[in-house]
Amino acid sequence: MLEIRPGTFAHASGALWLADSGTLLAADVHLGYGWALRRRGQLGPVGDDLVCRKLMETAQELQPGEIVFLGDLVHAPRPAPEERHEVESTLRTLAEKCKVVVVLGNHDRGFVRDFPSLPVEICRMWRGGNGELAVHGDREIPEAEHVIIGHLHPALGVTDHAGASHRLPVFISGDVLTLLPAYSPLAAGCDIRDGIAIRPHGAKVFAASGIRVVPLGGLERFSRR
Repeated sequence: MLEIRPGTFAHASGALWLADSGTLLAADVHLGYGWALRRRGQLGPVGDDLVCRKLMETAQELQPGEIVFLGDLVHAPRPAPEERHEVESTLRTLAEKCKVVVVLGNHDRGFVRDFPSLPVEICRMWRGGNGELAVHGDREIPEAEHVIIGHLHPALGVTDHAGASHRLPVFISGDVLTLLPAYSPLAAGCDIRDGIAIRPHGAKVFAASGIRVVPLGGLERFSRR
């Protein structure tokens, strides 16, 4: 982990750790992504177990008292049986260990109807004890001492030594706003070199490699122009 603000740590998984309160925030998890694509006729590998396993490993490592899912916890409404099982089993397992909060995002439009009996708290925004305010980011951003959002899936395009292209999830943290990367490895990120809808003042970029967090400098460095 790497401290990107006082008491706030970027985790290599793409989650954010608030040390004082023992809170783990993860945005854009998109549970059921592979199954939802299959329902639409795209018959590639499902791969959703990667996301669930990653969540469990992160929770096991950090032992949070609270997990906040910062919007787009699920990928699509009206889940098939396989999707439903995946979502319910994952959230029930986590809820046995800590408090689970679901901040609704644009993909979660059917969540309350589809999962009415899960042991989770559901809300539109979450407030932390040190002035943090967390929302998904698909609506107007409220004012607060520090706002944490997801939704934009910030990433950086890189090319490895074999010439293959990859999207590396990145955190963008500014004076009063922090953008989280998509937690799901199946959710392609938006390359920050092509521009990003929100550019926090004083923003710095931190890459989450899955193994470590790497500081990359100011956001102004990254442009194709």
